Amino acid sequence: MARRKSFRFFDLPPELRGVILSQLLVSDESIILHDTTFFTLPSPGNWNFLNVFLVNMQMYQEASTIFYSQNRFTLNAHSHRLPAHLTSRGGFLSEDGQDARRRVRSLTLYLTRVGGEFERVIGPALSDMVLNGCLRELVLRLGPPSSLGANRMPDPDMVELLAWKAHLTVFCPFHGKVNTSTRTDTESVDSQGTAILRNSSGWIELDWRAMVEVYAPGQKIIRIGDRNY
Repeated sequence: MARRKSFRFFDLPPELRGVILSQLLVSDESIILHDTTFFTLPSPGNWNFLNVFLVNMQMYQEASTIFYSQNRFTLNAHSHRLPAHLTSRGGFLSEDGQDARRRVRSLTLYLTRVGGEFERVIGPALSDMVLNGCLRELVLRLGPPSSLGANRMPDPDMVELLAWKAHLTVFCPFHGKVNTSTRTDTESVDSQGTAILRNSSGWIELDWRAMVEVYAPGQKIIRIGDRNY
């Protein structure tokens, strides 16, 4: 019986290998790093393609570079404590996960509050991903868990900061009126001090540059790669 001839993948040109691996590893949907209630996690069987990382070191280097740099990732951090699989050894937010984090280019982060786990774990990780890694598309959404807009692609090389339509009044000076197709949204404040845009469909964009001027006067906003600071 004739032996089946093997196919030598690494004999292909690097460009062609990259095209093949992109077809295998790049998703049209955002990769969910952690879910609370509103995101639907893929079944374990859908992640079998990541076994390609285990072929050998060269395959891992080529495949993981494409996986982390060309996919969009979403971290839903509304819970008060981050799950152990993110922070324990080998997790995305652990010290062992630093190399993987630094190769991520696009990340959407959902938060309920800025403090606690964000200040202790997520904030330092984001700073490292920007300053020492490849993170160039960052969307921060402050408000209740929601999948609305989770897969929208942000503009290259920019940061977006958004708040939910029901938000703390501290954010009011930093967003404009949100227009619908028929009228301008009206904002009111309830007895608990929460501002609500009644006719808004959901997320509203905040002027984070103006927030820096108010809460961090004298701090200079720089672009990555700008060494004149």
